[in-house]
Amino acid sequence: MTVAAETKVRQSERISLRGGLKDFAFALLVLVLLGCAIFITAWRRVAFIDVGYEIRRLEKSESEFLYLQHEMEIERAMLNSPERIEKVARARFGLREPEPGQIRVVP
Repeated sequence: MTVAAETKVRQSERISLRGGLKDFAFALLVLVLLGCAIFITAWRRVAFIDVGYEIRRLEKSESEFLYLQHEMEIERAMLNSPERIEKVARARFGLREPEPGQIRVVP
């Protein structure tokens, strides 16, 4: 073979290798993009599930707070009852009903 013929063969081999590298790079790019899409989809699904768990936890916490609020309202009503206040005033502070001369009306 002549030198010119060998040079043409080498050039054609380089051209065919370049085409193969372009195909490989394109296939690699497609695979990377596909992998990214799968990763993002999976990540979004996990985030969605986490939000669901957070909502469930907050709903449970809300129901506990509503129960405590109800209990405190009952306790407040009990503590504000006139009968209880009178009982505590008599027992703890020794208060009693006023005598008729002890009441003064302020104009």
